[in-house]
Amino acid sequence: MTATTSPRTNRPATAGDGGGPFRFTSVRDLAKFTGSVALLAILSDAAIGHALLWENDPYWTYWVTKTFLIATVFGLGTAWLGAGVARGAVITAVHTLVLTVYYWSLSPIGLPSHPEWLDLQHTWVTGVPVHFGVIYLGYLTALWLWRRRPAALDGKGETSVGADATLALLAGIAVVVVGGLLESLAIGEFPGVTWFVVRILITVPFVLAWWAAAGRDRAAAVGGGITLALILATYSHFLGPIGLPDTDLRLLAQDPPPATVHWLSYRDEWLVAFPITLLVALAALITMSKQRWAGVRIGSRDMLATAAAVIVIAGLGAVVAAEAGVDDLTATVTSVGEPEIEQGEYFRGKLTPASGELRLVAAERNPRVTPLPPHDQVDLEATLDHPDGITYEVSATQPMIDDPKGRFGTWWGVGLDKWHHGRSGIGTPLLPATRSEVAVFALAEIRADGEVIARGVPVHAMTMPDGGLELDVGDPATPVPGLPDGHLRAVWADRRGSSPESHEGAHNALGSAVLISLIALAIAAIRREPSAQ
Repeated sequence: MTATTSPRTNRPATAGDGGGPFRFTSVRDLAKFTGSVALLAILSDAAIGHALLWENDPYWTYWVTKTFLIATVFGLGTAWLGAGVARGAVITAVHTLVLTVYYWSLSPIGLPSHPEWLDLQHTWVTGVPVHFGVIYLGYLTALWLWRRRPAALDGKGETSVGADATLALLAGIAVVVVGGLLESLAIGEFPGVTWFVVRILITVPFVLAWWAAAGRDRAAAVGGGITLALILATYSHFLGPIGLPDTDLRLLAQDPPPATVHWLSYRDEWLVAFPITLLVALAALITMSKQRWAGVRIGSRDMLATAAAVIVIAGLGAVVAAEAGVDDLTATVTSVGEPEIEQGEYFRGKLTPASGELRLVAAERNPRVTPLPPHDQVDLEATLDHPDGITYEVSATQPMIDDPKGRFGTWWGVGLDKWHHGRSGIGTPLLPATRSEVAVFALAEIRADGEVIARGVPVHAMTMPDGGLELDVGDPATPVPGLPDGHLRAVWADRRGSSPESHEGAHNALGSAVLISLIALAIAAIRREPSAQ
C-alpha cells in the first residue's frame, strides 16, 4: 500500500485520501475503532431498524449480545482486512450472516423476559438487508469520525476547557428546552419535567464528546445534529415515556406526586417529535460551530441529492401519517356457523357439536417490552350453549399483559400475525405450532345461565390458518371451578374478518429511505475526508 500525506496535517498516511482503505498499526487504535463501531452500529440498529422501521423492542439482552457480536466480528475483520468503505461492507456482510443464523437457529430474542423466535419475514426477508444497512451505517459513521481526528485538533487551545464546557451546556439546554417546547405544542401535551432533565443529561456530555471526536466545523455540526437527534429519539422510544411527574411536584410533602406515564405513538414520536429535534439540534450545533455557512460553496449535485432525499422521505412520512392512526392496528373477527365444544381433558378431550358465537375486537397499541400504557385493547364477547345444558357467557375487556405464572409472553395482550403454541415458548405445547392473523390473551368474566361464576379468568382466542377460530377459557394448570372439566374450549370451522392491513410496508419504506439516505451521506462525507491514519 502506498503511503500518502494528509493535506490537513502533512503527516504520512497509510491510505489514500478520499476514503481509501488503510490498516491499523496498533492494538490500541484497533480497539478504539472497534468500540466506536459497536456503539454507533447498535445505535443505528436501535433507532432506524427497530424503532423507525420495525417498531419493536427486542429487550435489553438483545442489545448487549449484539453489541459484543459487532465488536467481535468487526474487531477481527478490521485487523485482518483493514478499514475502508468497501472493506467495511464485506465485514458487515459477514456480521449480518452470522447474526441472522444465530437468531434463526440458536437463540430467540427477548431472553430472559419474553423469549420469541423471529419469523422468516423479520429474519431473512427484511432482516438481512435492514441489519446490513444499519450496521454498515454505524461502521461508516465510525470510519468518518476516525478520519476526522485531525479536524478535531483544529483550533485546539483557542478556547479554554471551561469555556467549551459552558458552550456545551448552553447547546444542550437549548436543544432540549426549545425542542421540547416545540414538540409539546405540536403534540398537544407537556412531556413532564423529568423529560427535560434526563435529556439535558444526555445532550450535554454528547456535545462535549462529539466536539472532541469530530471537531467543530460545519461538517461536524451536521453529523452531530443527526446523531444527537437519533440518540434522543431512541431514548424516547425504548426508555423515555412522557408524563413523569404530573403537575404537582413533591417538594415538601412526603407522599409521592401523581404520574400519568405513557408512551408516544409512532406518529407523534417519529413524524412530529423527531423532525423538530433534528432541526433544533442542527441549528444549535451549527450556531456553536467555529465555521459558519458564509462563504461555503455547496455543489449542485449535493444539493439535488439532498433535496431529492428530503422530498422522498417527506412524502413517505405523509403516507405513514395518513395510515398510522390510533386505530390503525385494530382487528374485528366474528365466528361463522356453529362451534364444536371440547368435553374431557383440556386440549385432549372430544370435540362435540354445539351452538354459540364469538365476536372479538382487538387492537395492538404498544410494541415495547413494558407494562406502561397505552395498553392493547380487547373486547371479546362469546356465548356458548354447552352440551351439559348450561349457557356460558364469556366477556373480556382487560388484556393480559403477562402470563400470571410467568411462563411465557403474551405480546402484552394482542398479537397480529404471530407464531405461538407448539415449541414456540408462547402458549401451550399441547397444541401444534400455530400462526394466527389475530391472537389475544385476556382476563374474562364468566357467567353460567346469567350468573357470574368467575372473574379474572385467563382466556385465549386465536384465528387458525385454515380459516377457523378458537376460544380457550381457563388454564390447563389451574382448573376454573364452576366450568365443566375446569375449562371451556370452542372451535369454529369458519370466521369472518381478519387482521387489519398492516402499515408495516409503509414503515419499511420510510425507514429504508432514511437508512439509504444516511448511508449515502456518510459515504460522501468519508470521500471528502483525508486519511487520518
